Amino acid sequence: MNVSLGSLRQRLLDFRAWDSSGATLNGRIREALNTALDRLAGDVPEALIPDKAYAVLLPDVKGSDAAVATRLRSLADRRVLEFRKASDGSALGDSHTWAPTIDGTWDGQMHLEVQNPSGVWIRLQSREWWSVSSGGSKAFYVSIEQPWDNSTDTGMDFRIHQPEFFLHDDVMQLLEPAKVWDDTRQQVWGIDTAGAYRQDMIDFRGESKGRPYRMWRGRHFQLPPPRKAPKVVSTSELVSGGSATAWAGPVAPGKFKICYTYVWGRRPQSRSPEYISDPMWESAPSPVTGFDQKGTTGAAFSIRGVNIDHMMGYDVAGSTRESRTGLRLRFYVARVGTYDTGTGESNVEEAGMFYLLTEVDPATVSPTGSVTWDGSTVPDYQRPLKHSTGYYAWEVYPHQDARYVLDLRVLRLPPKFTSDQDTAPIQRDAVSALIELALYYMCLLDGGDQSGATMHLDRYEQLARRYRHRYSNPGGIVEPTPLGGFTRRSRYGTFSSS
Repeated sequence: MNVSLGSLRQRLLDFRAWDSSGATLNGRIREALNTALDRLAGDVPEALIPDKAYAVLLPDVKGSDAAVATRLRSLADRRVLEFRKASDGSALGDSHTWAPTIDGTWDGQMHLEVQNPSGVWIRLQSREWWSVSSGGSKAFYVSIEQPWDNSTDTGMDFRIHQPEFFLHDDVMQLLEPAKVWDDTRQQVWGIDTAGAYRQDMIDFRGESKGRPYRMWRGRHFQLPPPRKAPKVVSTSELVSGGSATAWAGPVAPGKFKICYTYVWGRRPQSRSPEYISDPMWESAPSPVTGFDQKGTTGAAFSIRGVNIDHMMGYDVAGSTRESRTGLRLRFYVARVGTYDTGTGESNVEEAGMFYLLTEVDPATVSPTGSVTWDGSTVPDYQRPLKHSTGYYAWEVYPHQDARYVLDLRVLRLPPKFTSDQDTAPIQRDAVSALIELALYYMCLLDGGDQSGATMHLDRYEQLARRYRHRYSNPGGIVEPTPLGGFTRRSRYGTFSSS
């Protein structure tokens, strides 16, 4: 059965005995189908086709441990803390037994508990971890969400920990149990959030640590989106008496649209073919700007987003925190037209789909927050733009005592229909429910067919109940959960001949 947008639209038109009047009606039917698909995903998540995901849990680091032997001190720039040797208070350098991870995977994800000189423990979230080499020595820093109380505290003990993990923003449900990817293959079963609090499973300074066997959903987090469209200028307009940057290719010239998002953190072992790490969190996209590259002899374009470091007070020249928000700009480009150059390079899609172009740290490039695109970077077809609505945190019990990878089966929010060939990722026997719900919204488009709308909604609800009954528990058996949690089971039973 063809469940593409074009096929579903024609089927809906046939059910209503309509003929398409053009792009306006087609767009309204597309939105009716998108609304129906979103509602179906919420009402009957079993209708979606499951996918796989994984999460990485990182172990704690304590400054007082012999293998770490490190302390923190505050600086004149009170939004930054510096790591120093516990023995003599000098910079860590390359020869120290331990140093923080500065590849971006700790940014935002790792939190700190710092004991001030009065003995009070203060909880902080990190923004960015980095190092600076100077005079043959290397210093390590972390920028923090809120400023430290003063600029004179030294010798402070600390704990670095990951209190929660995040999956991608389109994950709407975990199909338990998760499984720890190690020799034990320990299962991690879900528990309701209230139950986790009632049973006091909440981590407190790493008192209960081990291989996790429980997990529950925690807070919701969302990065605010950029509210200003990117500025696109041909490099020929930026030079005075000089030569512009030429369009190099291999990307074919044409008409494009560009937008960008804010991103924070990096996911371990997950990056694009252009070696751009996938972010831990990403905002919804900015407004869109269009531009036209008319030929291979034309100039490249300078694409500029906002300076988010400046907006957050971190782009202060000469300060330790300069450009250390941990936030980056991630640019996406969509092709909406081509020019035939006679070389065959124009034989590409013009679907208007946004794909990842590149990523920049705004305060480290000139002009600030900009990138020059000359066609040499090919947009990543495997990383389309997603309109992020935020991320749910998941917590585990006991708190991880080592690095673990959790393998999970998940249900993802279905991507929106945009072009006629886009296909709905739903079970085949749920298509009838989707059609009835889409017909309900189409009746509302009429503005007067309330009786028809009610009829289709009743049919949808009947189909949804039947579908839920069929797939929510196919075996009809509820397996009891042991108090001590599930452990790995053997594939085969062990029997003795005696």
